[in-house]
Amino acid sequence: MRSPSSHLILSRHVTREFLLDFLVSFIFFFFIFFINQILLLVRQVLLRNVDLITILQLVLCAIPQFLQYVVPFATLSASSMVLGDLGAANELLALRSSGISLVHVHRVLVTWALVLSVLTFFISDYLMPLSSRTYQDLLGDVMRELPTFEIEPDSTNSVGDVVMYNGAVEGDRIDDIVMFTLGGDMGMTVSAPSGRLELVDSASFIYQLTLDDSQVLVTSSDVSDYLAAQASSGSMYLDFSDQVPSLTDTSPSNLSNRELWPLMESRRELRDRDRASFHESRQESLITLASLYDGLSNTAGLADRQSRIDTELSRLDSIGVKEPVQFYFQYYSAEFNKKFALSLGCLALTLVSLPLSLVRIRHGRLVGFGLSLLIAVAYWYILFFSQLVIFDVGFNAGLLMYIPDVAMCVIGLGLLLMRRREL
Repeated sequence: MRSPSSHLILSRHVTREFLLDFLVSFIFFFFIFFINQILLLVRQVLLRNVDLITILQLVLCAIPQFLQYVVPFATLSASSMVLGDLGAANELLALRSSGISLVHVHRVLVTWALVLSVLTFFISDYLMPLSSRTYQDLLGDVMRELPTFEIEPDSTNSVGDVVMYNGAVEGDRIDDIVMFTLGGDMGMTVSAPSGRLELVDSASFIYQLTLDDSQVLVTSSDVSDYLAAQASSGSMYLDFSDQVPSLTDTSPSNLSNRELWPLMESRRELRDRDRASFHESRQESLITLASLYDGLSNTAGLADRQSRIDTELSRLDSIGVKEPVQFYFQYYSAEFNKKFALSLGCLALTLVSLPLSLVRIRHGRLVGFGLSLLIAVAYWYILFFSQLVIFDVGFNAGLLMYIPDVAMCVIGLGLLLMRRREL
């Protein structure tokens, strides 16, 4: 029987290795998400003329949006790398030879997974809503100070379905303006030798384009109908409010669970009301059909009764057999439970890595990291698929968010139970 001091030394050793591997894994996953999301976001809002301090503030506010994924994946990689390295160095074999169960190693990793689960929930339920609001305020200030079009001499700019070419630019004066719209049933082309573009509503991002000696051509989609006009001066108002990135919107993913709960409950009431109405209408239709079929033995008024049966069958078919889905209840429930699911993901992903302690592999740290990448991709795709089908199921969509966690736990614990004698 080993003394408590030996277990303490083991716990310190595993903790040190885990924290070092977690730091390396965190940096790796952080930059993957950083490159794919933050830099794309900066490019979308055209922040090339914004000072560096403001750009850094915007980036820092957007970071919590993906930390809820980085922490669980880094936890998985750190656990896999620790177990792979201990196995490759025969340290796990030495522990078992000394009479120390591998459960002591697993306990340390599970403890850290629980700590990181709490951290992940704090990030998703507190930091994300806070940073989202701060980001929205900062971006609103930036958009009010910058024109939506970045006007440069002899350039072409496009925002939404509006494209504008301009010639020379001097102060607020723009020469050789040609602007047209894309998409829609009607197309419009505007040209003018000169004009000015200024922001007139900073809250709604509405701009006024003042044109001199302008010409306007409006055409239908097949160019069979058109309207042409000319004026010595004219003004156009351009609404670019829908071009502000979606991250500035207060979507359910950027609300805390305390804010989501009343929204979800109000939609639950609507769902229950819709379902009650659905079952009531279906029951009434079935009762009516039953009474009509019972009277078919009476040949009097048979044609009229058959017509009523056909009408009622059509009504029953329009009602359907599937209970109605309340869109927003499913959406809010999925986002509400997703915060818990991703937090528990730290624990679930650690459990699926524990069977690595039962095998000895060369280059254990490297192999452990590679396996963790495969598992992380599988976890991501299961979660992604679960989110795709939240509107196709009749039960609470929040349950779907836990499918990746359940799958990882079943695999990990199943493999451990199969070889429990080696623990």
